[in-house]
Amino acid sequence: MRPDAIVTERLVLRPLGPGPAQALADGDYSGLTAGSTWPTAATPIVAMRAAADPGALTWLIVLDGLVIGECGMKHAPGPDGSAEIGYGMGAAWRAHGYGTEAVRGLVGWMGNLPDCRRVTAEVHESNLASRRLLERLGFTVDHLDPPYVWYARAVRRDHRG
Repeated sequence: MRPDAIVTERLVLRPLGPGPAQALADGDYSGLTAGSTWPTAATPIVAMRAAADPGALTWLIVLDGLVIGECGMKHAPGPDGSAEIGYGMGAAWRAHGYGTEAVRGLVGWMGNLPDCRRVTAEVHESNLASRRLLERLGFTVDHLDPPYVWYARAVRRDHRG
């Protein structure tokens, strides 16, 4: 399945197919205009997962033509209807609401997946900004596995994320 772009108020989440994902994993950023501080240290890992697993749907977060981060599903929904998300932004783009906007758009898009009923996210306990982002979007603590906190929320079918 090749997902469509997700358009939010300020951002375009551009789907990253397996070929371009492999190029990013290999360090080839040609054809992209990177915003300052992107790619991050996690970008090649995310790209490698997206290249290897068709269920690991990934989008580049684009603001005014600049790639400032990435977000997506780490795997397709499992038998219990759960799918884990991940997201990351270049440091220069944090604390402007872009991460919240991108994750809201992603979770809203996931509401269209018939097999997805629950979204989870793993966050390091010290990453307070990411934890607040998830809480703003209705995620609650599901369980603790120090040093990580697992958040979860049901997928809304009303497309408001």
